[in-house]
Amino acid sequence: MSGTSVAADGSAPPAPSNSPPVVRRKSNTMLIVAVVVVLVIVVGGVGLAYEEHWIGAKTKSAVCGPVTLQGDGAQIATPLVLAWGAAYASQTGNQVNYPGAGSGTGITHFTSASIDFAIADNPLSSTESAALPSPALTLPITGSAITIVYNLGSALPISTHLNLTGAVLADIWNGTITNWDNATIASLNPGVTLPNATITTVDRSGSAGTTYVFTSYLSQESTYWNHTVGQGLSVKFPAGAKQTAQSSNSALLSIVNSTQYTISYSDLTDVINLNSKNIGYAAIENPSGKFIAPTLADTTTAIADKVAALSSLPSASAGSSWYNVSMINAKGVGDYPLATFIYLYVYKATDKGFAPTLVKSQVLVQWLAWVVSSTEGQSYASGANLYYPALPNSVLQNDVTGIGTMTYNGASIPSC
Repeated sequence: MSGTSVAADGSAPPAPSNSPPVVRRKSNTMLIVAVVVVLVIVVGGVGLAYEEHWIGAKTKSAVCGPVTLQGDGAQIATPLVLAWGAAYASQTGNQVNYPGAGSGTGITHFTSASIDFAIADNPLSSTESAALPSPALTLPITGSAITIVYNLGSALPISTHLNLTGAVLADIWNGTITNWDNATIASLNPGVTLPNATITTVDRSGSAGTTYVFTSYLSQESTYWNHTVGQGLSVKFPAGAKQTAQSSNSALLSIVNSTQYTISYSDLTDVINLNSKNIGYAAIENPSGKFIAPTLADTTTAIADKVAALSSLPSASAGSSWYNVSMINAKGVGDYPLATFIYLYVYKATDKGFAPTLVKSQVLVQWLAWVVSSTEGQSYASGANLYYPALPNSVLQNDVTGIGTMTYNGASIPSC
């Protein structure tokens, strides 16, 4: 039989219509290649975004410079300023040099316009402000706790915080209380066996911000101290049974660490980071009658409570006096009583400052704004091995307003 089919009526079937061509499935190779190319582009883009800090990191700042800003001042601020400088440099390429030679030295260099900014624990007095060649902004940039440290050897475990009051501290430093087992100290520490040993006071020589805060506290706690010694970066301490003076905070802590029966004052960050097995630090009675050992938390609340109790903050702008602003003796139940602001001083007219140029002025303004930003500089305050309180928003906004008034050659300073 022929291979040609025949219809039932014997006629041939109609010719087939134009059938669609047979479509054969193409290889997936090209599709796979396309997907791989897209993935490579996406992964590379994400990597670049992380490298440039577009995602997963703080925003990279617009850059002016490169410039090195020169500051000096309070040793208490050195660990934080170094952390700020490293972070800011990584974002902008601009450097911040800060030797931390002491509050008094910083103010002296700032007055001679040989640095761009100074940092100090103390607000400027009217005499200090009048000595400046040009009006300066007062910017609280962080805070700290002045910590009362001592070395009682094996007589008291360092985990036990000796209870002390402002009146007792004044009597120790003015020479009225000379022995550790004094009845007044013993009454504050029931159950503690105190050594029959002479107290050696260790002070800062030269001009030191920690001395300013400590003597300000003693002046509030003791009428005798207020009338005979007073407060200052450098004071004439009364002659005690035993006493010594040290030129730096590190030297002071070294003496206390190595010498039994000493007592002194330092800042919380340096004391904690020293991690000494010999140095203890005191719980100080606050205005609520509670003995509070210094921590980051109770320093932060102390500053917040003091700021909230103020009717208003002085302006950060040039010409305002902060001399009577104090963070000492906040009223909160858990507040540590020896808290302090740490201030930064900068000339409102940057052309009156150190080696002025427009570009440096732009970088200086940018850095100051970065420092007081809650998402930038302030976020580093309680970082690794740092125990500085981030400041209340009202203080930071006050700083921002002041920074916005800075000028170069009489004109506002353009952003980077």
